[in-house]
Amino acid sequence: MDEIEGRIEAFLRSKFRIAADDPGFHPTADLYEDGYVDSVGIVELVAFLQQEFQVDVPEHDMLSDDFSTVEGLARIVHSLRSS
Repeated sequence: MDEIEGRIEAFLRSKFRIAADDPGFHPTADLYEDGYVDSVGIVELVAFLQQEFQVDVPEHDMLSDDFSTVEGLARIVHSLRSS
């Protein structure tokens, strides 16, 4: 799970230009409410998850609370890869 979380965090920091010293960005920060990812970014994030982890993210996962944090995204990916 830590590796998945790290890869997601690295993507988000790179794609959305989140500084390494941003005190608000952490594994449980709300990516959308805190302004890190916008509606277009969600599409890019889903594409990244599909390509990087070879998973298809179902709509119910995209609508879940887990889809709003790095930690939650890692749980979703881990679950999809395990099934």
